[in-house]
Amino acid sequence: MKIIFMGTPDFAVPTLEVLSKHHEVIAVYTQAQKPAGRGHKETLSPIHILANNLNIPVYTPKTLRRVESQTEFAALGADVAVVIAYGLILPKEILTACKYGCINIHPSLLPFYRGAAPMQKTILSGEKETAMCIMQMDEGVDTGDVLLMQKMQLDDQITYLELSKEMSHLGATILLKVLDNIDNIIPQKQPKEGSYANKLTKEDGELNWQESCEVLHRKVRALNPWPGTSLNINGERIKVLEAKIDNIEHQYKPGTIVDSKQLIIACGKGFFIPTIVQRPGKKPMQVSEFTKGYIYL
Repeated sequence: MKIIFMGTPDFAVPTLEVLSKHHEVIAVYTQAQKPAGRGHKETLSPIHILANNLNIPVYTPKTLRRVESQTEFAALGADVAVVIAYGLILPKEILTACKYGCINIHPSLLPFYRGAAPMQKTILSGEKETAMCIMQMDEGVDTGDVLLMQKMQLDDQITYLELSKEMSHLGATILLKVLDNIDNIIPQKQPKEGSYANKLTKEDGELNWQESCEVLHRKVRALNPWPGTSLNINGERIKVLEAKIDNIEHQYKPGTIVDSKQLIIACGKGFFIPTIVQRPGKKPMQVSEFTKGYIYL
């Protein structure tokens, strides 16, 4: 099967690797180089780098709404386009250009958590279950018919990075099942009602001590590496990379540091205990090392 692959971040890498071994990937579409790092040097996307290594032609249009881009896409003559975390809107002309249209890999239990940050919002909401879905794309936001769904249980300590790695490999595996059986699959329509996981903002990472320790722990697990979570100690923003909690009753005012050596902080319910933190411009460190050298606690 001739395939156009459309993706950009690390999350999409396992899928392109698998597809290149089992099908003919005739082109890769990915987002153009963007400034990254302290030097703001333009950097190729992980998918662009992999495509170069696999000797697959790469296209980096800034938009697919232009007639020229749509004509170029259709002229490739692909049977199907596989889309995973691409980052650009696909107009109808692109969605219908291939024999089997555009197939999307979406890591949530659809129709819930459609949109840009499904895995993070799944963890933030305290879900016990999620799913990897292979979906026929339409003009809506993750509203297309589901071709295959594989559910999975969630550990209550799972982090976004752990979930992302697991889901990226799961998506690649079940995509092959869809492609190998594409003429026999009966698409399942999604309910119109659902929920959306909008793009994350820096404000999402703010730790509100009025909330329960469980809610704050979900934020730490869901929002690392971006936008990250942090706490303010004497005017300095300290990133919290890992934490644990003690969900017991207390009478302390939320936000009170009740143990300066272990950095135990009272919440609306229970205690929040950072374990790995990072000061601005410094390397991550254990809290025991941080409090030992922090004279303001």
